Amino acid sequence: MSEPVRAPAESLTTLVVILGLCGFSSAFTMRLIDPLVPTLAGEFGESIPRIALLVTAFSGFYALGQPFLGPIADSVGKLRSITACLVALCLFSLLAVFATGFWSLLILRAASGIVAGGVNPAALATIGDRAPMSERQIMLSRYLVIMIVGQMAGATFSGVIADHIGWRAVMGVAALLAAGGALLVRLTLKPRPDPARAPLSLAGALAGYRAVFSNPSSKLIYALIMIEGTLAFGVQPFIAAILDERSGVGASEAGLVIGAMGLGGVVYGVLIRPLVERIGPRQMIRLGGLTVAAGYFAFMLPGPWWSAVGIFLIMGFGLFLLHGTFQAQATELAPTARGSAMALFACFFFMGHASGPLVMGPLLQALGPQAALAIFGVAVGVLGLVAPRLLRLGAPG
Repeated sequence: MSEPVRAPAESLTTLVVILGLCGFSSAFTMRLIDPLVPTLAGEFGESIPRIALLVTAFSGFYALGQPFLGPIADSVGKLRSITACLVALCLFSLLAVFATGFWSLLILRAASGIVAGGVNPAALATIGDRAPMSERQIMLSRYLVIMIVGQMAGATFSGVIADHIGWRAVMGVAALLAAGGALLVRLTLKPRPDPARAPLSLAGALAGYRAVFSNPSSKLIYALIMIEGTLAFGVQPFIAAILDERSGVGASEAGLVIGAMGLGGVVYGVLIRPLVERIGPRQMIRLGGLTVAAGYFAFMLPGPWWSAVGIFLIMGFGLFLLHGTFQAQATELAPTARGSAMALFACFFFMGHASGPLVMGPLLQALGPQAALAIFGVAVGVLGLVAPRLLRLGAPG
């Protein structure tokens, strides 16, 4: 297992902040549709489940692009790859401002998913290249805090902007953020002076993936992260409709609820050092799964819409207890092909992300919200209890 050379504290901090802002812009684009589902259904004359496909298209193509983007980042350079993807994301978001129907918006969301997928895994791999394992989960979590704020902002402000200006303005804001992220990388970050990069080729890409899967832990971690993505993100496209049925609230309130999940991730990021040092990875996974499960059961109960803000804040904290631990383990699957390893991590996570609404939608229609939420709650609780028994984690817990 190769150990990266420790970077000076100030340079590593700068790296994490700049890459975090890139992750912010990508994540903002990711979650902005969730509170707009009823609004877009009315705009285009489509059903709620059909509009929810906009979320699935983004997540699904985010996942499908990963096997190609990972080797590209390893070969041409992770920072260069991040910059190019953000420029493309800016372009597709601008085009979405002028979308005239459901199908054109669906295609643009799918294209946005592909290029947004080139930002986060490459950024994580860059941090993995430069941070020693003893500090890596902490540095990755600081990156995640900034990225999570982007998700929170995408969900929260898209609803507010849509209610006051219109949903097209949301796409314009996403384009500006992507352009800003690309400019920051270009002006402030420099590649490592002596990177060992293989030329981009099919043989090289396959060799990188062989290196990843030669680690016996790879299949297990990828399976777990796909299950996590399915269970954690199945309900988000339906939150606005559930809250509308319960309380008659609109996109602004739904955005606040969905955004609160990101705020829970921020709490996780602030507490990451004592969590890692005092609780350890095993207990973090267990606590995370049970916390998300408790959130699902709490959301089953009818109540004022604002009570869901606290519920989803707690769920977000639990989710990142799970996700942050899986992610740190994934950075060590293949140190010589870390870009490919993290791209596959994102691929499987977003395959789950895309599958979640496809599972939750039929359950909601067939069984109703209470039973559907209960099924997801039980499943994520079981995941939290079983995963530590399957993974070989070095830290106590």
